Amino acid sequence: MQIRTKLTLQFMVLVASMLVASLCFIYVKFRNMTEDEFYDSLRSKALMTAEMVLHEEEKLQPLHDSGDASDAAIALPFRENVVIFNADLQRVFAFNRSESPLPTKRLSNLRASGETRFVDGNLHALSLTHKSHSGREYLIIAESVFNSEELGHLRNILLVTFLLCIGMVAAGGWFYAGQAMAPVASIVNQVDAIRPSDLSARVEGQNNKDELSRLVFTFNRLLDRIQFAFRMQKSFISNVSHELKNPLSVIIAQLEVALDQKRDTEEYQATLNSVLEDSRELSEVTEKLLQLAKVHSEGADIRFERVRLDELMLQTRAGLLRLHPDYKVSFDIVGFPEDEEQLCVRANEPLLRSAFQNLMDNGCKFSPEKKVDVKIHFDASGKHRVEISDRGPGIPAKDLQLIFQPFYRSSQSIHVKGSGIGLSLVDSIMKIHQIGLDVDSEQGKGTTFKLSFPAMAA
Repeated sequence: MQIRTKLTLQFMVLVASMLVASLCFIYVKFRNMTEDEFYDSLRSKALMTAEMVLHEEEKLQPLHDSGDASDAAIALPFRENVVIFNADLQRVFAFNRSESPLPTKRLSNLRASGETRFVDGNLHALSLTHKSHSGREYLIIAESVFNSEELGHLRNILLVTFLLCIGMVAAGGWFYAGQAMAPVASIVNQVDAIRPSDLSARVEGQNNKDELSRLVFTFNRLLDRIQFAFRMQKSFISNVSHELKNPLSVIIAQLEVALDQKRDTEEYQATLNSVLEDSRELSEVTEKLLQLAKVHSEGADIRFERVRLDELMLQTRAGLLRLHPDYKVSFDIVGFPEDEEQLCVRANEPLLRSAFQNLMDNGCKFSPEKKVDVKIHFDASGKHRVEISDRGPGIPAKDLQLIFQPFYRSSQSIHVKGSGIGLSLVDSIMKIHQIGLDVDSEQGKGTTFKLSFPAMAA
């Protein structure tokens, strides 16, 4: 069932329920008022008749049924009657004597009940007690045909009103549901028209601060992320093929040249060393790609634990120096706390070590002296800071927003070996750890990467 039809039906049911309740209330209220007026009229008639009849109370005698069946058979139906019973429940007056009196037990119950409304055959009756001037108590029963024609007319009017209102509600609900769903239908059609070949299209909506505007905004943000993911995927595939193809082509060419003819031992050793260097470069690129893929695919499942920041930094420094003995990494701590717990951060140790190593490695690569300065600022609140500074040529301002994109390399870094993956991996690791990452760079003086750790919960 379409939402438009469902909304129309729900609106009809709601309005119909309210309308039925209102019309029933009107009908019942009018019927009660009509009955009250009818019985008030019976009461007045009964009291008026009693005053007239009991004015000559001493002349009243019990009425005796004629017992003539033929008279009862030819008796015409009557529309009203007033009957008066004495203290012995004997009938002493009646407008219509042909009517058979009520049983004595029923009369006794009516007298004991006081003023009572009841139905006698096709007549509505009212019984009440009345005392004469002499103090004697009489039971008076006044009855008449209740004219329900007005109630019937009212019922018909209310039924027609209900049907007309429901018809108008159905038409109005269908129209307004269509008006309400028109923007949704437009959004659905626009989203359906977007093709993977052109993800630059965006959903257009009204500039209202309502739920549909938020839906359009959310769709467009989703499309932005999808477009970015597609662009990154294309770039990733293109750059990966290029980064892996170059070392493999070089390795294959060197091996083909080496096998082309017999060579002496020194030439073979030079070729093997060159192949080994290219293989290590290829292995490094592959390792970074695997780490980058793992970070993006398992971000929510990465385990965190308490890690002592200074020890992790020293271990990373030692590992980097073992791989590159010609590198120089100075290390300094500011505000060393007395409590060992204040030296810890919440992190995934292998990933954070990889990020530190990439930052140090990059700094050493681009520094003429192959040196970086690492400084840890410990804070009592747990919001520690790490600064990794190099003395390289610096990063141009126009490239600062691009250095964290995978495989991006500026014109200044082309002459330095690298894959362009390191800083992208660092950025992803920092985001997973919710660590702030800022870059300050001044051309000709160097670059500083500033890491701001969030306070660790107890």
